[in-house]
Amino acid sequence: MDNNTIINQVVNQAYNDLTGLIDLKATALGGYFGIIIPESRLEELMPFVDKIINGVYEKFCHILSASITDDDMEFIIYKSFCYNKPSKDLIEDCFKIVNDDIKNKQSSNTTTTLLKSLSSLPQKYNEEDTSKTLDTIFDILLDYYSIIKITK
Repeated sequence: MDNNTIINQVVNQAYNDLTGLIDLKATALGGYFGIIIPESRLEELMPFVDKIINGVYEKFCHILSASITDDDMEFIIYKSFCYNKPSKDLIEDCFKIVNDDIKNKQSSNTTTTLLKSLSSLPQKYNEEDTSKTLDTIFDILLDYYSIIKITK
């Protein structure tokens, strides 16, 4: 299999596993990285980790952009599906990143790059807060997914 096929398969499986948390009303103990990159395949997938995480993020943004509204974005209250407890400022900054990327998808169908979006985070965060960023981003995406899941 070529690299793109491997990446696409892992992205699709990770998306299904993450959205399955909402469908099953479950939580992700230990965060989302282990759901996105299965531990049993970590060594094999290590060269593709950034592309896989970005692919899952891009897939969420694409699907959410078709269904999520500005009202949904404005009135949602942060909920963590993995017992993530980020600071209030980090939550607000992550909401801004996700909302901007979804809105960009809605208006121009441009490719969203999570790493580029994360570079917009202020340098004010300590290492502990920074380590919670990925889980916070995916908590927000799953919050939004739960909204569109209810309305379908």
